[in-house]
Amino acid sequence: MKMLGRQFFDAAVRNVIEFGDTDIFPFPIENLVLRDKQKEIVKLLCSSRSFFDKCFIQHPPSHISCLAPVGTTGFRWATQLDPFWNAFLLGTTLAIAKDAEQARIPVEKNVIFSYRLGTKYLDGQIFREDITWQNFIQHSIKLSEDAKYVVICDIADCYQRISHHRLENALVQLADNSPSSKQIMEVLKNFSNTKSYGLPVGGPAARLLVELVLNLTDQVLKSHKVRFCRYADDYHLFVDREDDAYDILQFISEKFFRNDGLTLQKSKTRILSSAEYRASHAPSTAIEGEGKDAQKLFSLKLRYDPYSLNAPEKYEELRNELKSIDILGLLNLEMSKTRVHSALAKKLISAVRHLDQPVQTNAILALLESLDALYPLFPVLAVTIKSAMPSLLPEIREKVCASIRERIIKNAYLLNNELHAAYAARILAEVKSADNQEALVTLYSKFKGPLVRRDVILIMGKWKEFPFLSDQINEYAGASAWEKRALIVASYAMKDAGKHWREYMVPKFSPFDLLVRDWAAAQPASWTIPI
Repeated sequence: MKMLGRQFFDAAVRNVIEFGDTDIFPFPIENLVLRDKQKEIVKLLCSSRSFFDKCFIQHPPSHISCLAPVGTTGFRWATQLDPFWNAFLLGTTLAIAKDAEQARIPVEKNVIFSYRLGTKYLDGQIFREDITWQNFIQHSIKLSEDAKYVVICDIADCYQRISHHRLENALVQLADNSPSSKQIMEVLKNFSNTKSYGLPVGGPAARLLVELVLNLTDQVLKSHKVRFCRYADDYHLFVDREDDAYDILQFISEKFFRNDGLTLQKSKTRILSSAEYRASHAPSTAIEGEGKDAQKLFSLKLRYDPYSLNAPEKYEELRNELKSIDILGLLNLEMSKTRVHSALAKKLISAVRHLDQPVQTNAILALLESLDALYPLFPVLAVTIKSAMPSLLPEIREKVCASIRERIIKNAYLLNNELHAAYAARILAEVKSADNQEALVTLYSKFKGPLVRRDVILIMGKWKEFPFLSDQINEYAGASAWEKRALIVASYAMKDAGKHWREYMVPKFSPFDLLVRDWAAAQPASWTIPI
């Protein structure tokens, strides 16, 4: 067997540490284990690669899947991959990433703008940052100047419908003698419950694999001299006659359906004159009519690297920029609307994290009044509120918790979604109280999946709630892998009882479980579980 260099797994772990594993689910505590036990994790990943069949059978992936709200009434099925096997999938995919990039239409041709492999991908920064959606739009505008019509289309449910057979063929063509193909496909089959289609949404491994499949159609379009450019599953095609526009739309639809079993989204498929296309991408149309403060806010990058050498200066620069914008006024104006501007509201909510007191407090109170109206944005809202909790006055923190508890007690639709409930639990984790504990136990009993239950276990460990934990360790055998790892971490709050339990259970711990145990054991006595 050709051995996989540890540099690929090292890059995978670095990527997870720096960028996370998903932007949909709450941050998993296992990512801290990857950060602090990187050397040991990489060694275990290499061993799992060498003895893949045995490891995969004995310790198969355990994924979390649930409905993630999209808009007010829509949902999509989202999955958070098992942390260990997520790193394994990414490392194995990175082993063939360079060959996959070379098989694509070259960057300099200005055709494919999505997820181009960077020169520093082995340092964990997988994709080039100088090729973006904006470059895709700018080049599309340029191409439209030499065409009379633009066909806009994208693939319906692209990630969920990608054919495993088509992907496997592409992998074999790319790396016939590498074990990567078989191992990637085994992980994906486990993810899809043996269905022959579907990739997880959001992770870099899936992005690389989707690009590998879509490249097959890209090459067909290129060979037929079709003028087009693409970003992920969005295509822009350029023609000189309206008849040609319909012909090319039929052509690409047929290729996707026959070759990949994919279809185009009817609601997003349009044929525009080149003038109409350029007008639709005029500056500031995304927030037209929202005012200068809103446009200025949109121009700011609210994310920054806290570990960079000039992090304090960058953070103060951001805060000073925000001081010149009436965030609270914009927020109140947006909340007064019958239907909020989703992109602007999301930006405003994120900005609240960087405001000074008491403006931040007033913003939090305004958001509390509109929790239900902000249903589609609740994960962003919950992260913002949680980050502000330590700096809020006790009476404001209690008001926040009471608002969450009331919705749990009333079985309100806002928290009937498992993903939302997990984010809500993390807000309650900021304040230890009998009422909050009762609310968390209610959530624990209501949701049977691991997403909420693992967080409640960790919160009870943070609070050192011995009765709850001593009851749950008796259910260890029937728990999910996520709950088991949470119980291992939380058991350190049980002192001698936890120690005796861990010693007894060691033979039942997986190799990754043992690393989680060692990580928790290495924490100082004053440590509290980060949740």
